[in-house]
Amino acid sequence: MRFSIISPVYVWNEYRKKGILRAAESVTKQTFRDYEHIVVNDGSPMEVRLSDFRNLKVLNKEHEERVCGLNAGFRRAKGEIFCVLDSDDEYAPDYLEKVDRYFKVWPEYKMFNFAAQYKHEDGGGWIRGAFKPKKRKVGHVVFGGGTIVSGTYVWHRDVYDDLGAFPPPEIKKIDCSAINYGKDRSLFMWTPYDFSAAAQMEFPEIRKYFMVDHVNEPHKILKELGNPWGQDYYLFYKYTRKYHSKPTEDPLYIVHPKTGAE
Repeated sequence: MRFSIISPVYVWNEYRKKGILRAAESVTKQTFRDYEHIVVNDGSPMEVRLSDFRNLKVLNKEHEERVCGLNAGFRRAKGEIFCVLDSDDEYAPDYLEKVDRYFKVWPEYKMFNFAAQYKHEDGGGWIRGAFKPKKRKVGHVVFGGGTIVSGTYVWHRDVYDDLGAFPPPEIKKIDCSAINYGKDRSLFMWTPYDFSAAAQMEFPEIRKYFMVDHVNEPHKILKELGNPWGQDYYLFYKYTRKYHSKPTEDPLYIVHPKTGAE
């Protein structure tokens, strides 16, 4: 298996149902056909028919949010190359074909990231260029954000086998006093703030980007890594501590910005 595509989804309204069907359809239209598409059904209260899509497997689990859903999908994946497709976005038809070419043309790299197309419901849109963090001898420099969306980077399974992915669902009795989040508490990865706390304990150097100004906001302790999860930033940051990601400007990932109906 060349590619494993992971899509966590929680279908609770028509907007989410429409999104995952569009995402799955974009995978079936790929010009490169050696893949598996693992849709992690994160305890969705609504049913959606996905059995007709080529090479699509549904992994059903209890509702624990997307970080735990992605971990479950990665554990099930059999491919050489890991990709993520958010349930309300889609791939350009040549996404897999071009990614396959990247790994063949630049075999010295185990990660690649690229540009994204943003499409609005009114027909407008724009292209966001690839994130280009500066290299160090090992990995990239410290950064606190950037144009990183889950599906805009891919990695060889060697990276996953080496470094794993997200933290476990629960981290028990950790001292988070360094980030004003409690001295002896458990962190649960189905809440954005606990996820941010876990990341900041793992990577202390990123705290300067995700701590709130306590003079102006005395009742808030830390910021989320993203809106709201930041799982895309976390994984890209974690992997680029050790591995270089080669950026390209191919706009292979199509983002459908949220409209408030999610």
